[in-house]
Amino acid sequence: MAEPAQPILGSTLLATALAKTNPQLASASTSCAILDTALHGGFRYGEITSLAGASGMGKTLVTLHAIASHLIRHPAGEAAIIDTTGSFSPLRLRDVIVCRLHQTDLVKYQQSGYVYEKVSAEAKVESLELLRVKAAEMLDRVKVMRVFDYAGVIEAISEAGDLCKRYGQSSGKVEADQVYKGEEVADSEDEVTISNEPEDQRAQEKETSLGGSLGMMVVDNIANLASTAMSKNQTEGLKSLFMTPNNPQANDSYSALALLTHSIRILSHLTTLNNLCTLLVNGVVSNTSSAKGSFYGRAYHPSDNVSVFASVSGKPALGRTYTYLIDTSIFLSTIPKTQDDAEMAFGGRSGNVISVVILEVLKDRYGEREGNWGAFEIVEGVELRGVG
Repeated sequence: MAEPAQPILGSTLLATALAKTNPQLASASTSCAILDTALHGGFRYGEITSLAGASGMGKTLVTLHAIASHLIRHPAGEAAIIDTTGSFSPLRLRDVIVCRLHQTDLVKYQQSGYVYEKVSAEAKVESLELLRVKAAEMLDRVKVMRVFDYAGVIEAISEAGDLCKRYGQSSGKVEADQVYKGEEVADSEDEVTISNEPEDQRAQEKETSLGGSLGMMVVDNIANLASTAMSKNQTEGLKSLFMTPNNPQANDSYSALALLTHSIRILSHLTTLNNLCTLLVNGVVSNTSSAKGSFYGRAYHPSDNVSVFASVSGKPALGRTYTYLIDTSIFLSTIPKTQDDAEMAFGGRSGNVISVVILEVLKDRYGEREGNWGAFEIVEGVELRGVG
């Protein structure tokens, strides 16, 4: 028998809503100033954000930078990764954390007025090893759950909910100042600013910030689950739930959609209640997909193009119902970097085309960021460098 729904205090919901409107409360940074500007600071806590893009667009790398931001900003905070493809790389996450720690150290040196001094190659290697050790320690606060179907996802979300209850996040009244604040995390393009706050005041704020709590969840890749759920062995048992006198033709697509809706609604409740930063990695579908291959059984047309860039085709997978379930929809695509590159790509000129990745906000439930975009390049496989 299912457990009854637990009530949420109105004051708790009010505190969460007020936290979202407080510009002083930090979001999870992408490490790229241009992208953070488009996102008004980064990925928000208390919301579900979907990042859609084709393979190689950098959507997983962007989520890893968000995880790194969370781990660095909150010294006792934890992150959970629900891996549906088995592609999670701890080495890559470690390298991203090392990159972010290095950027933070550089900014601290600049803020302290430290004069650049030539460092030997041996000292650089030693410093890098120390950062790797620190990054490896941070991985102790990352919980990776490998799942294979929607049942596994729901179980993983339930485990995350148990973690929140264990830390006391889900019980009692949540005050507006109890949401994540943490320390400032530098990105590669931040301007140097000097804090005028007394040292003891900043230390006190650090001590009173939330610690030892789950603050971030990532599902990579949500689209993979939908395709897996289309298989007969996962949806056959659900057809009886959807087949009614008014709907005798319940099919696998309908059952898969119901599974998707159910799991994201559970995740949305957990995200709102515990002020989590939840990121869902999604795929893309072509505008010219055939009716047979589409998720809803209908063909897509050019008029369905969602990007503001005419040269970008495709759209986030899983359809409109999925979009209604999330708070923010982000689309990653590529365009030629310069006018010369565009002429080579579309005008018939010969040459090597250099492209940049575009991050677009397709939907923002609160309407503040919708239509914003930023361009970036991936440097050495770990760094996000803005292009502007």
